[in-house]
Amino acid sequence: MNDVKKKLGWTEKGILGWVFAPMGLLFLALGLLLWYIQAGDDPGDPLVFLCVFGGMGAVFFLIGGGLLLWELKRRRAARQALDDGRYVMAKIVGVQVRTNVNTGRGNPRVVECHYQDPDTGVTHVCFSRYLNFDPTGILTSDQVPVYLDRNSGKPLFVDIDAVLPPMEIHQ
Repeated sequence: MNDVKKKLGWTEKGILGWVFAPMGLLFLALGLLLWYIQAGDDPGDPLVFLCVFGGMGAVFFLIGGGLLLWELKRRRAARQALDDGRYVMAKIVGVQVRTNVNTGRGNPRVVECHYQDPDTGVTHVCFSRYLNFDPTGILTSDQVPVYLDRNSGKPLFVDIDAVLPPMEIHQ
């Protein structure tokens, strides 16, 4: 494989993890701090602060941490599949706009591709990472490499950069 590092992209879950985990950690620390300095007028107030702020913080931190762990596991599996080099060529069937995601540049697009497993006859539908432009007219091939997990054979990474020309995006 060449020395160019492939862009694995971040999913919604990973981005939410990056937002929720630090926010939860902040609320958890605030709850512990308010409990430690015995904030409030009544004797039970520090425990209330700990339960409310610390409880909310713990919930947000656990959800965010779980989402981050899921995303990092997905990225590690995709990187392992790339390193193993086992791939199939999938046919590009179209470009879809992801209207459920909105960035500063509008809605990102993904390239949809299909391939059929010759052993089982099952057709797999895969999607590329998010692209912040419409690649419809500039794809250099009608097939794209899809890297597979060495153990299960599941598709893990669509190498959309392999069918895109070198480009610079100016904004």
